[in-house]
Amino acid sequence: MARYSVVALGVVAALVCGRLGLWQLDRLGQRRGLNAGVAAGLAQPAVSPEVVWGAAQGTAHDLDFRRARLAGRFDFEREVIVVGRTLGGVPGVHLVTPLVQAGGGGAAILVERGWAGSPDGRSVNLTALHEPADAEVAGVLVVPRGGGATHSEGWPIRVRAADPGFLGPRYPYPLVPLILRRDSATAASLRPVPLPELTDGPHVSYAIQWFAFGTIALVGSVVLFRSSGRPGREPISDQQIS
Repeated sequence: MARYSVVALGVVAALVCGRLGLWQLDRLGQRRGLNAGVAAGLAQPAVSPEVVWGAAQGTAHDLDFRRARLAGRFDFEREVIVVGRTLGGVPGVHLVTPLVQAGGGGAAILVERGWAGSPDGRSVNLTALHEPADAEVAGVLVVPRGGGATHSEGWPIRVRAADPGFLGPRYPYPLVPLILRRDSATAASLRPVPLPELTDGPHVSYAIQWFAFGTIALVGSVVLFRSSGRPGREPISDQQIS
């Protein structure tokens, strides 16, 4: 009975490893889909300011990863700090500031002004990162992917991810349901937040590893099963299995 337990354990291990390999291939498909969306958006002409500001009244998924240039006034009194963001292995934060529409249109868009170094991944000197309030900002529009609970009640608000839909009720003006990721940072201590890399990432190699582990587990259990049943060899005991 113990001999068959070896094969059963090998089959279970192979199934688990195979499932993990398939999961990595599914992640690969998702990443390739995102890459295709990023490439398609960047290849299109820049979006006009009228279209972007008009998105405050509706959805904006068709503007994902489209380029835009907007004029307005930064509201430094209502900034958002996205905590726990590393760049090149260095801990820091993303600084997000609303840009209120020029000309008194009434809407605003959250601008990802850049990454700033922060030893604890949450504290930063905002005053040192201020710039002229009246600005023309060029960058890439990004549909928010995630949001959630805030880590502070007053301004600046600290969050894990900036989401206009979640943060909107805190502002005295309507927010466009997009983030404008600025191409270049004007403040000396800010660095532009990079766009997603259009690569397959590690998913293919991870999938191969899991499939290899599953094959080793299955083949190894069969070999052990057959060798333990040969004449002259001591059979595997339950104590050896445990």
